Amino acid sequence: MTTWIDPTPRVRWGDPRWRYAVGLLMILLGAALTNMVSTYSLWFVLVGPCAQLLGWLILPGALWRRLVVILPCLLAALVLIAGPDFAGAFAVLLAGWLFARHRPGRSYLALIPVIVLSFVLKGALNEYSQHWIGLLSGSLASVACAWLGWALALWRQREMAAGPAAATVHDPVKAE
Repeated sequence: MTTWIDPTPRVRWGDPRWRYAVGLLMILLGAALTNMVSTYSLWFVLVGPCAQLLGWLILPGALWRRLVVILPCLLAALVLIAGPDFAGAFAVLLAGWLFARHRPGRSYLALIPVIVLSFVLKGALNEYSQHWIGLLSGSLASVACAWLGWALALWRQREMAAGPAAATVHDPVKAE
């Protein structure tokens, strides 16, 4: 049994694995920096989205897919500043990730736990001082659901690799 890994996309410049690691780090760092804003550190509103934008541009994959998700994901990271009432923005960030990574339609089922969590956080957290709980739990859920989306894509890939041969199982009773 061999394990399935994402096919390495052909890129015009740089190593795809390096671009994946740096792009992912810049996206996460940009979203985190954006949410560190306060009255005394407004420069995070400039640095965070710039880092996130650079991360989406470095990430390997089809350029048009990365360009489509840039604006919604930048806005979602900015909306998270408003507090736990806007935890649904994590679903936008996850959907952008799944789209930019060329995940099949089945992988978008991984959005359901993040959406459910956003309703739970909206009901449970009612003060801005609890905002860090919403950011931490939303981030952890988004990362877990990104892995779930990868697993769903893997499941689909294995079904396609098995093909119609897997559907015809040898039954010794019918062979007689």
